[in-house]
Amino acid sequence: MDSNTNKQAIYSERATDILRGLVEGKTRDELAEEFGYKNYKTLDIYMRRRNFVWDRYKQNYVHAYSKLDSQEIEVGVATSSKVATVISMFQKEGADAKTIAKRLGFTDHRDLATYMKGKGYKWSYEIGNYQKVYGRIETEDTPLAAQSNQVPPLTETPLPSIGVSLGDSKELLERFWPLLELLERNRGRLIDLIVPGAESGTVPRYAVPGIFVTKSVHMTNTLDQMVREYSKEKNISQRDIFAVALIEFFQRYGYEREIETLLGR
Repeated sequence: MDSNTNKQAIYSERATDILRGLVEGKTRDELAEEFGYKNYKTLDIYMRRRNFVWDRYKQNYVHAYSKLDSQEIEVGVATSSKVATVISMFQKEGADAKTIAKRLGFTDHRDLATYMKGKGYKWSYEIGNYQKVYGRIETEDTPLAAQSNQVPPLTETPLPSIGVSLGDSKELLERFWPLLELLERNRGRLIDLIVPGAESGTVPRYAVPGIFVTKSVHMTNTLDQMVREYSKEKNISQRDIFAVALIEFFQRYGYEREIETLLGR
């Protein structure tokens, strides 16, 4: 029996490189050859030992054990027995959304999706089921593909044919060139965001001008404990953690120019 039985995704250096390679557009066969495996099936075995399985829709490996456990179902029971029934039917019976909706008295699968959303659950392609929403909550309507428990074929909605003259092509290229340069400069960061759970490496450190002040903030004990554990595990001070968090928050949400000025970039 494999020793990796704790059901946690194990992001070894090689596993992370494989995930990044797939995001960059490499095939499993190419990666197998790059890492010295006989073929992609041997690559699959390596990833399975680190609790990953191949997802044909995402064309990448995903955590093999991201399934709703009995504790989450018990939470659903406490909230609504119908919620727990829906989750159980997807998980244990493998039924599709339309069948479940009909059996449980919903008008259709859209009505089922609306009901689950109202109870605080969203559809997850990864686990093929609904899961409880925690943290930042999306406000968009549930996609039709999720409501019907199916992923639409990529060819279902073809791109329109657009005639572009040589002059228009040059104008479009000039218009989007700054964006392409931005994407190229941040290529590594974008891949780090796409690869789930992969650590990007060293936590960035910033030399911020000014004098140190004491500032009291209120947070939940769970966040406080997380900060303490991360500080100890990664050997980084809590002050640096908050500095990085604030700087990257400002960069992302409207103060990028102010941060560049502050850091003298």
